[in-house]
Amino acid sequence: MSTGAIALFSLVMLLLLIFCGVHLSTSLMFTSTVSVFLFTERFSTAMNVLSQSAWGAVRSYMFGVIPLFVLMGLLANLSGASQDLYDAASLLLKRVRGGVGIATVVANAIFAAITGVTVASAAVFTKIALPQMLRLKYNRKIALGTISGSAILGMLIPPTC
Repeated sequence: MSTGAIALFSLVMLLLLIFCGVHLSTSLMFTSTVSVFLFTERFSTAMNVLSQSAWGAVRSYMFGVIPLFVLMGLLANLSGASQDLYDAASLLLKRVRGGVGIATVVANAIFAAITGVTVASAAVFTKIALPQMLRLKYNRKIALGTISGSAILGMLIPPTC
């Protein structure tokens, strides 16, 4: 089979699996394994590529870091530390319109720059900041937009570049 025919077959198979309702990750895994088998004509090579891809994904930095950061956010929320911090920010910035939102943006951007993981920053600040901002009568959409928007700022700050 030529490389063009294998590529076309892979594309058709991938689209067919997706339209049949198979999960995207399973569709990609199955299609890539079959495609490698068609290219190399060796089942062992296809299985080695599959196992190396799976192992490479699981040992990623994100799989260890994100759950620990979420745990940290949960513990900060349960201990009452986040409530105390948000009460202090509310008192200090009461004359500034949206002061708690501004404080959330600054804190989240700094946290995202330190960790270097935007997803972890968004997850932590959703656990820490969202309940406090809702308690301080912020609109839910504004609070979520503030948290998600400021988590992305971490990518722009130099230590993560």
